[in-house]
Amino acid sequence: MYFLDLDRDYQFTNLEATAQQELAVLFEPQDCFKNWIEFVSQYPNVMPTIQTRGQSQDEIQQQIQRVQALNRPYLLRIVRDRFPENFVDIMDAFASSGTADFAILIEGGWTRDPLQLAVWFTGVISEISTKIDAQIPIIISCTSIPKMFSSFSSDTPTRIEFSNRVLLDQVSRNSNRARIIYGDWASTRPREPGGFASRPLDRIDYPGEQSWYIARNKEDEWSFEDAAEAILRSPYWDGNLGIWGEEMIQNTTISQELGINTPQKNVAARVNIHLHRQAFYGTSPPPGAFEEDWED
Repeated sequence: MYFLDLDRDYQFTNLEATAQQELAVLFEPQDCFKNWIEFVSQYPNVMPTIQTRGQSQDEIQQQIQRVQALNRPYLLRIVRDRFPENFVDIMDAFASSGTADFAILIEGGWTRDPLQLAVWFTGVISEISTKIDAQIPIIISCTSIPKMFSSFSSDTPTRIEFSNRVLLDQVSRNSNRARIIYGDWASTRPREPGGFASRPLDRIDYPGEQSWYIARNKEDEWSFEDAAEAILRSPYWDGNLGIWGEEMIQNTTISQELGINTPQKNVAARVNIHLHRQAFYGTSPPPGAFEEDWED
């Protein structure tokens, strides 16, 4: 099962298109986001995010009751860049739900340094703790993946540290919550408004447990194959994770056609490796972790 939310950073570009019309309907707040609840009810593996934007305490409670009728866990998502004006109503609605079948995601969005958000996360958790039972799990999430890669150019991969794990430790020490859980953007970042940019130079991104390694060389006009070879030569390369993302990088050193030959494939491989690293952070995967076969 998985949590699902509406992407409020999405920009509608053609409301005459059927797909965009169907999506737009889900954003309509009428009747306590009835369209949203009807949509998620069709998918038994979806744990829905309660839509609280512009809703009163009573309206939020009605929405929660409809989700509870589906016998699904649900999520409250609080976003730093869109901090809710009705925060008190939201807290009161969730506090009066009478159950503990939900989680809270506090979303910090993009930041240059996750540790700069420690005070903000701690403050929000403190406010939540005045109303919500301490046993309710809270996830804290943010991302610091670079927005631009034009400054990276080196004969060896450049290391970029991300401090989300340190952030989790700091916030946990300052809280009385029973469970504060790690979250991040899987090495991506929120959507941003803007037009089409030029195609970026070829590069390979390789995630470690607390760093990303960027192989890119503008001066020598590296191809994806050159960048992949630099990753494999570096001391950061593992090569034994047994996952698709690493295999794609390895294949790129043989032939770009077999591996990564577009920026999109680079990001896909990076996300795959990052998710694996964080899912099994500090541990080895259990024997059954790779039971399902995959096909390219």
